[in-house]
Amino acid sequence: MARTPRFDRGPAYRRRRRQRWLRPLRYLVPLALILIAWQAWNDPATRVAIGLPMEAGEEVSAPFPLCDAPGYSRNCVVDGDTLRIGNRRIRIEGIDAPEREGRCAAETAKARISTQALADWLNEGPFFMLPMNSVPRDQYGRELQTLWREDADGNREDLARTLMQKGHAERYSSSARPDWCG
Repeated sequence: MARTPRFDRGPAYRRRRRQRWLRPLRYLVPLALILIAWQAWNDPATRVAIGLPMEAGEEVSAPFPLCDAPGYSRNCVVDGDTLRIGNRRIRIEGIDAPEREGRCAAETAKARISTQALADWLNEGPFFMLPMNSVPRDQYGRELQTLWREDADGNREDLARTLMQKGHAERYSSSARPDWCG
């Protein structure tokens, strides 16, 4: 009969010892899933993408002239993806429009058209945006906002999607800027 050494406690003990490092994961994995779900719930773009209802929006009903138009206006359109409401500077989240001081004449011309398209959309009537305390900011301190309009049927018209469909903007990418000169 073979005797096991005194210090060997058997295979069940060795298995428990090997799995001891897994114990903290019992708590960390559910916590990580809760944090991911919370982040998705609070991100407007994710909520729209997965079909969750948006939180109640702040309704805006004001005229929006171009910022470089004669006369001072507290509410105005800066360029194809940026506007001002009072002291708030707002960038439309998820899109990139041509720059007013573009790299070429074609980009500058497209910037004027996209700026006017944004002003036209804003001036069509009341629209909604997320409350100021629930939106992130970009590196320049501008609010990254999602703007939309709802019709009587409850359908939503998303500003970013509308501008992209009409060719006035492209999806924002932090790695590469669109070539508006081509």
